[in-house]
Amino acid sequence: MKRRVAILLVSFSILPALVVRCQPASADENAQRRIHHVAIKGFKFDPEKLEVEAGDTVVWTNEDIVPHIVVADKFKSRSLDQGESWSLKTKQKGNFSYICKFHPTMKAELIVN
Repeated sequence: MKRRVAILLVSFSILPALVVRCQPASADENAQRRIHHVAIKGFKFDPEKLEVEAGDTVVWTNEDIVPHIVVADKFKSRSLDQGESWSLKTKQKGNFSYICKFHPTMKAELIVN
């Protein structure tokens, strides 16, 4: 009898811990980082202004027939041939103007909140 009581007491003391662990994560924990796309086409970045959250990923894809390099003070892609992509996981908050190294008239802005 004492053994059954002891088992029940142990079971009831473990149960709340299991229930707590099985509860859904908070909204902050579930916040998924987004992936944003920038097309490079017609010698322009589309969109020319993109606002994202820190932790989001931005993917640039070259749709032009000539290569492009995305360049800012804080980041730089490799040379992207037609159909190639390059991604950046945003970490630092701020406004980042960027250009194409080969075609400096191509300008855009990335805003990281």
